[in-house]
Amino acid sequence: MEWSDRGLVLAKGIFREYDVWLRVLFKEHGVQTVLAFGGLHSRRRFVGCLDLLNLLECRVKVKGNYLYLTEALLLKGPGTLRSIPSRQGLAMNLVKLVDGLSVPQDLAGETLRLLEEGLELLSREYVSQTLPLFFRLRLMAILGYAPDFLHCCLCRKDLVEKSFFCVEEGGPMCEDCRSRFGGARRTGAFLEPSTLKLLQLVREEDPLSWPQWAEREEGASSFLEPGQRRAASQCIDGILAYHVGLAWEKGRFVRT
Repeated sequence: MEWSDRGLVLAKGIFREYDVWLRVLFKEHGVQTVLAFGGLHSRRRFVGCLDLLNLLECRVKVKGNYLYLTEALLLKGPGTLRSIPSRQGLAMNLVKLVDGLSVPQDLAGETLRLLEEGLELLSREYVSQTLPLFFRLRLMAILGYAPDFLHCCLCRKDLVEKSFFCVEEGGPMCEDCRSRFGGARRTGAFLEPSTLKLLQLVREEDPLSWPQWAEREEGASSFLEPGQRRAASQCIDGILAYHVGLAWEKGRFVRT
């Protein structure tokens, strides 16, 4: 059996002398490992396009438990990302998150679009260091893990003041619920109303919309001041580790 699909290269390795394996996020088939025999030298079938962050149109042959890449066409490269080490590091943070998560096949197309937009935003002139954090939240929203930042996670009351985000409960709490159910062992951080609004926007919109917020939304901006950035990171990474089971350790995402 054979199929064709569009996909982005998440990881690459070499086996034997001239052969390559790739981890690819495909639009229709999800994250798959494919083998490309002669991938290091073939100019006819692969045309030197089997590199990280490349968007490819692939033809894949299925044989038993293995997938063999028979042909690949480069649709889009990473542009400036390879020439700017700091941005390449940010890009690999996005890619490793997608590779580390178990993305359901029915959500692969939406995940691929998110990753393409994230990489496109990274290739532009100005890049916020909060982009990987926002990307984690948006991806969790696609997968069904992201909280509602505008309402108490327990009583559903509208949040209009500074609120405590409880990692264990999976969302922000109003002061009444925090007093009654917070407890000393709860982990999380206090988030300002402007931060809650910003994170709700991240939850609902894809990356190419993010730079427009400062102009479009009163009280929202495309960046966070350092204290709130640390608080938001603690909350989002806490959700990722506690509810999804994935944490960033020593340059990669690992299962907790």
